[in-house]
Amino acid sequence: PIRETNIYMYLYFVFFIIFGSFLTLNLFIGVIIDNFNEQKKKAGGSLEMFMTEDQKK
Repeated sequence: PIRETNIYMYLYFVFFIIFGSFLTLNLFIGVIIDNFNEQKKKAGGSLEMFMTEDQKK
């Protein structure tokens, strides 16, 4: 096979990888934020449980 004969396939592959990476990152961040909000609700809306002692002062 001849390398890099079709530039469109190269561009498709690059955009596919970039788009897939952003989608995966967005899913992970969404799960983290969702869990953070659940913990915040359980604590009665207070953010103190996520703070260190120095931050509470």
